[in-house]
Amino acid sequence: MSGVTVALVGGGRWGRTHASVLAQLSDRTARILWVSRHNKAALEAFLADLAGADDRFTVVDSLDVALALRPGAAIVATPAGNHAETAELLLRSGVPTLVEKPLALGVDEARRLVDLAAERGIPLLVGLHLMTAPFLLHFLRLSAGRAVSAIELEWLDPEQEIRHGVVKSSNLTTHKVDEIVPHLWSMLHLIDDTAEPKTRTVKPCAQGAVEVEVDMREARATLRFGRRAPARRRRIGLAFRDGGHAELDFTHEPGAIILDGVQQPSRETDGRIGPLAVELAGFLDIVRLGRDAWSSPRSASRCMGAVELAEAVRTQLVVAEAAAAAARLARGGSMRDPDISAWVIDNIAPLLDVQEPRTENERRELMGLILDAADMAGPTDHVEDDKLRRTMATIRRSDFCGHLNRGLSA
Repeated sequence: MSGVTVALVGGGRWGRTHASVLAQLSDRTARILWVSRHNKAALEAFLADLAGADDRFTVVDSLDVALALRPGAAIVATPAGNHAETAELLLRSGVPTLVEKPLALGVDEARRLVDLAAERGIPLLVGLHLMTAPFLLHFLRLSAGRAVSAIELEWLDPEQEIRHGVVKSSNLTTHKVDEIVPHLWSMLHLIDDTAEPKTRTVKPCAQGAVEVEVDMREARATLRFGRRAPARRRRIGLAFRDGGHAELDFTHEPGAIILDGVQQPSRETDGRIGPLAVELAGFLDIVRLGRDAWSSPRSASRCMGAVELAEAVRTQLVVAEAAAAAARLARGGSMRDPDISAWVIDNIAPLLDVQEPRTENERRELMGLILDAADMAGPTDHVEDDKLRRTMATIRRSDFCGHLNRGLSA
């Protein structure tokens, strides 16, 4: 069976991660059309050093150019705010599409995509690689059949770390909820897929971290996540109704398992085929072999709960973080307080029409710009700096600012 011509849309860090995996899947890909509007020279330099890339990759500067070359499949790895628009263009062009999480930033957008894919009979999948992560499925099989009473999930990242030899910084231009909650939903869904999680409480924590309580069908789940932790942390904890416990710490995959106090063997892995490679290979096989996309666990129609949970958490979190910032400011706090600045930056950066910072200097500049704009009072038309003026206008139009002002005036 011949390989597929794939349009890879997005030239940022996550696009490069996908390109690295696609380079390994030479048996499934005939050609990769890598779409990026801004950094063609940088991507070509990246490909020159990418093992397995050979001559299958072609960098193009627009989706229209890629569509003219008739790709058989597409992967959307653009900034999160562009996912829905890009996916719709691909579906209307008849291209089977995998959209990296989140599928969309709102439930209405996501439903429109699902309906469009169903109407046209085109596979639409969501990039939720934990749904088929072998180490996670192995962990859950060890306790299959035991009723779960409580769940704890932790997903914590430092602001910057080195992953696979590359410096990785958290992406300020994607809201932390849209970046992390789909992963948490994937794990909840694997633990119990009988009902969608319902949000009970959303609590802001130090340095922009978050604690969420949700109800499952028969269990309560506590979710903790953030992007300014001292160190990376990935953990699942399960309490069973029979009094037992299970824990998977997969900070370093495939992770360490403890079941009822006893260390268990982890699933063997050769370290080469990770969850993302399993995900992309599965998507390409659906396209190449004509497999049923609708029964896939990552079919968009089956993953609407990820968007619903993210929207519910984000809606409550904007209010809660604004209230927490207002209370701190009312007691004499400063916009430069580590917690207040985290709440402001996390809610405003995703609203700005800017690219993800590629260097630490660009990242610091963006954070400083947001805090400077948040600090300033008075009309924006008296501000000469164009970036500062636009940022001030964005802040003042934001829901976060509205809730913050109401909290300060209460």
